[in-house]
Amino acid sequence: MSELQEILGPSTSIIGPVVPAEPGGGAGVGDTDTPKEVESVQQRIARNMEVYYYNPWAMVEDGIIYTLDQTDLLNPIKPFPINPWLKEVTTQWLDSSLIAVYKSRRMTMSWLMMFLHLWLVMFREGSAVFIVSDKEDKSNELVKRAEFIYNHIPDDMVLKPKMKPTYCKMDFPGLNSYMLGVPQGANQLRQFTATAILADEFAFWERARETFMASKPTIDGGGKFTAISSPQEGFFKDICFDLIR
Repeated sequence: MSELQEILGPSTSIIGPVVPAEPGGGAGVGDTDTPKEVESVQQRIARNMEVYYYNPWAMVEDGIIYTLDQTDLLNPIKPFPINPWLKEVTTQWLDSSLIAVYKSRRMTMSWLMMFLHLWLVMFREGSAVFIVSDKEDKSNELVKRAEFIYNHIPDDMVLKPKMKPTYCKMDFPGLNSYMLGVPQGANQLRQFTATAILADEFAFWERARETFMASKPTIDGGGKFTAISSPQEGFFKDICFDLIR
């Protein structure tokens, strides 16, 4: 099995290069009945992978990222909204090692962050991404959102790496990358080296400060720490307004 097939998994077919027909009407080896649409899919995937490697927002603009709206019983699966504030947050997230964002309901901020951290483990080999909430079951719910996004990315737009889901985890063995959901607390993160950490509803944690301080080596080492939350007085507000001493 080739290295690429190992990454993608046996269920993903790799479209090889198209061999031009020989003069006189003869077909290339192995491509006797290759339809033109297969060639166009191959070209589109190659172009997309190059663009998406640097620009996750392009996946949103191309309409291949979906969310689950459980308040809509008729049409719960929806394309990710192309809202200007979400694009701006994406740009800031890509450019910053530490970002804190106030959110409110229906802003799709949690979905955005789960998509961005999923993009990281899909497109950056060796990534270790941690999704942190006040409770482990809430972290698992967020990881499930990332799994939903992954499962709904069309196969004819992206070469998706093989993924193994378990409780609180998405493992990408071919890339040596993973996403892991953990509860708050310094001891949950101190034993790991993280590429990125997402802290959800950070303002309402009992151990927000100690979790953040345990994450400091990640930031200092070039990784990312992202905190999102509804507004609340306390440590999260201090981060948002650069009041940390």
